[in-house]
Formats: sequence, C-alpha cells, structure tokens
Amino acid sequence: MTSTDLTLRPTRDSNVIAVVERLELGEPEVAPAPAGPQPPNRVARRTDEQALVLPAVADRVRLWRILPGFRGAVLLASRDHNRLAVYSRFDAGVGTAPTVLEPGDPLDVPARVLDRRAYDLVWRDGNENPTVISPRHTPVVHFGLFTVLDDRADALLDRVAATAPAALATPGLRTVNFHRSHDGQRLINVGTWSGFDQFHLLLAQPGFKTGEKYWEGLATFENDYFDVVGVVSGQERAVAR
Repeated sequence: MTSTDLTLRPTRDSNVIAVVERLELGEPEVAPAPAGPQPPNRVARRTDEQALVLPAVADRVRLWRILPGFRGAVLLASRDHNRLAVYSRFDAGVGTAPTVLEPGDPLDVPARVLDRRAYDLVWRDGNENPTVISPRHTPVVHFGLFTVLDDRADALLDRVAATAPAALATPGLRTVNFHRSHDGQRLINVGTWSGFDQFHLLLAQPGFKTGEKYWEGLATFENDYFDVVGVVSGQERAVAR
C-alpha cells in the first residue's frame, strides 16, 4: 500500500463520515475481553493469517479509489489479536459504503466481521491539528471501543471533554478522535501515537486509574492496538511527512 497520509477532520467541518470494519481471522477468540484498559504488547505480533490476508485486503481497498466520495482509508493490523481493521472516510450522503468482507467471500483463511458501522467524528483534541495518520508519522493506533448503555452517548462525550485533554500529556500520544456511530450504540476513540513505549503512563492519569474509569456507568469498554500497515489515498490527501 502507498505510504501517503490520511487527514481526519470532524464531520461537522468536513461533511465526511467514517466507516470502521473490524475483521477477526482464524478461529474465533473465546477469552472474555478485559474489564478495563490494558497496555499493548511492546512488540507487534503478526500472525500467519494476517500476513497472508493483508495483500488481498489492500487490493480490495485500492479499488475503492474509483468510487465517488471516497476520501481514503487506513489498513490496520492488530498487535494483540488475530485481527485486521479498515478505517475509511467517505463524503456524507454518498450512500452505502463498500464492504471489505461480504458473507461467503473467501479470503483464503477463515474470517468474520466483528463489527462494521458508520460514524461521525464528533470530538477531537491533540498535540497537533488536524489529525494525520500515516505509517511514518503515526505508526501505531489504538481503538477505544465503547458500547453505550441506555442512550448515554451524550453524557459519555461530556466526560470525554472533561477527561481526555489530560491524557494528551502521555508521551507518544498525538491525538484523540471520538467517533459516534450513526446507530448511537457505539463510540470509538481512534488514538494516534508515535509509539506505545510509554503507554502505561496513560493508565495513571485521572479518569483512567482503577476505580476511576471515566466511562463507568455509561458504557462498557474494550480496546485494541494496531500497527498502521498502510494508507490508500482518495480525493482528500494530506501533505506527506
């Protein structure tokens, strides 16, 4: 995949939506998700299935370049699970966005869609503006995955605005980018990082300590950590770094 950049701007400013498709490869994982934030593996674990499937997924996403309204996509390989994710951006109102994996669609290994939703980027903050994702500038990304309880998305976003800026003191954390799903059931924080070496310091920040999780009572939480494998550019291209 080409090593260009993808720029993330809030939907209200850009009239662009995000689509996040998360894939699990191989046999389904049966271990329950941790109850709170866990630090990522220091060394990326690349599975045989990931290595086999990545070129095919990249080829599929490249085909989206010809689609009206396609702004770009980031291909992400989990460093803790046998998973891939594709974060893509499209003009709002473009219609149904393409799917990486259709039912019954072979990828040469067992694969299933963990989740696929459309999102608005509703709140961001960071040590740089705008948010830029690229293999060189932000080689690692985390997803903070929140499943909202009882329509509490607005309340959760209020807590995000009060808590997230302090997290930006964590060395390596460049930006936080909260996305709200169109069905209102999910929030995703796409966090961009220059490296995870000091991620553990985030867990000592107010709102992240044991017993102080800012989402308690509003959402359930899990996270995943990714290597930025590449970027497919569309109509919107940022200056390469």
